[in-house]
Amino acid sequence: MVVMMDVYNERSKGRIIRTVANFHGVTTITMDSKDGKLTVIGDFDSSKILTKLKRRWINADMATFGPYDPKKEAAAVEKKRMKERERERLLEASRGNYCLCGPTTQHQICVCNQEPYHQGCIIS
Repeated sequence: MVVMMDVYNERSKGRIIRTVANFHGVTTITMDSKDGKLTVIGDFDSSKILTKLKRRWINADMATFGPYDPKKEAAAVEKKRMKERERERLLEASRGNYCLCGPTTQHQICVCNQEPYHQGCIIS
């Protein structure tokens, strides 16, 4: 079972894991705080767990429910990594194409007078 929910800090993550761990039949619990994904594996009643989670965390929604397939999970993780690598590659490529601060080269013209009583230089 995969439940999507907002997790703000490590304290709320710990509370969520302790809440789910109290149910009979739960063998594995993993929590991805960045994506807000709680994965519960085991032989348990999903409606009871979801009801308990929704009672304390209103935004808890069941994303998927079904038998655990490690090959499918690994393929999904690899697909996610590939998308992230592609996004980072495009971001790095776009950084080199333009500059937000204006032109990078500035031309300075210095006109200096060689007269003995002249005290300055004009730079434009």
